[in-house]
Amino acid sequence: MSEVALQAARLEAPAWSGRLRRGATARVDDLRLALDSLASHKLRSGLTLLGIVIGVFTVVGMMALLNGLRKSIDKQLGELGANVFQIQRFPAVQFGEFPAEIRARKKLTLGHLRQLKDMLPQAKQVGGQIWDWGKTASAEGNTDQGVQVAGGTADFFTLTNLAIASGRAYTEAEVGDGARVAVIGAAVIDSLFPEQEPIGQHVKLGRMDLKVIGTVERQGGIPIDGNRDNTISIPISLFMELYGTSRSVDIAVMAPDPESQKKLQDTAVAAFRKVRGLATSQENDFEIVSNESMRGMFENLATVVTIASAFICFLSLIVGGIGVMNIMLVAVTERTREIGLRKSLGARRMRILMQFIIEAVLLAACGGTIGIAIGYCASWVGRFLLFPAEVPLWAVVLGLSVSCSVGLIAGIYPAWRASRLDPAVALRDE
Repeated sequence: MSEVALQAARLEAPAWSGRLRRGATARVDDLRLALDSLASHKLRSGLTLLGIVIGVFTVVGMMALLNGLRKSIDKQLGELGANVFQIQRFPAVQFGEFPAEIRARKKLTLGHLRQLKDMLPQAKQVGGQIWDWGKTASAEGNTDQGVQVAGGTADFFTLTNLAIASGRAYTEAEVGDGARVAVIGAAVIDSLFPEQEPIGQHVKLGRMDLKVIGTVERQGGIPIDGNRDNTISIPISLFMELYGTSRSVDIAVMAPDPESQKKLQDTAVAAFRKVRGLATSQENDFEIVSNESMRGMFENLATVVTIASAFICFLSLIVGGIGVMNIMLVAVTERTREIGLRKSLGARRMRILMQFIIEAVLLAACGGTIGIAIGYCASWVGRFLLFPAEVPLWAVVLGLSVSCSVGLIAGIYPAWRASRLDPAVALRDE
């Protein structure tokens, strides 16, 4: 490089450095002016932010709920056990009343269970279970209301992925005899036997006195799927003796390994159609439920909720954007003399433009921050109420980005209008 070029480079470096410093100083000044302007009109600024706050809160709150539910459901999907699918009378999830043709389905019985078990020798386990909710159990002068009672066959605990913590499960012989024994969950222990050893104790369920022979490991539960810890499991024959035989039996089938589950499921459907006496032209009068089908239903629901949330957020942000543009136009009108004075003292159009754009973006960003804070507060309240809610980081980034973008778009026209004012005309403004 020639000596002249080197000298030119040395002269240009300070010039670029000075420009950067001046630009940074100008942006800091613009930010300070924007903060002063917002602080001097707190109520007006707060009311302007409502649309953006509601929009961002909707996104953050709903995404926190869906994220928490997704993680919780992934954990709770182990309820069926590994490689297990279930045959039952009604769909696992239904919004509203079942259609007449579904309500007319005949119940599944223990006879159906035995026939299917004989037709599926390749299955690792085939068992049945019946559930009922809202029952009352008592022991030692203590009462537990809202207990869910499960009647099951001997392989109930394997098929439902409930590990025995202490004691034992009931046996095939006890199921056949309708033995008055029970295996209880952790919440039942907390209510009926606080600081006591429950094994060998007796629990009164309905009119029957049951001996506790085992306990289940603590599971954790959420309001939408019941608290599995508040469960008392008894032999299915005893359940029918206690509550009658009107309820349908859910039949659970365990495949030997994950690879054979789909094939076994297809075989079980064909076999159970024969058990139910269905003709080739008739549709299934039963439902197949598996972890994959439950996860698919949740994902479909999550998609609908996400679209609805996005629509609400879009409308709220449009309202918020209109509010920001309106307040910035008012600010330009109120500060016409100030703008004229600054321009007469040498302020360039770009400086005026950036001042008002930064003010609009800052105003919208404040709304986004408040919306995110309210979303976090809502998620904390949800966790306190044992409802899963966890704010994902991407929702926070999205909320701030969208709110700042709304401020930028809404602030361009008022800022452009301010930068185009004639200083002579602006100074004459009253």
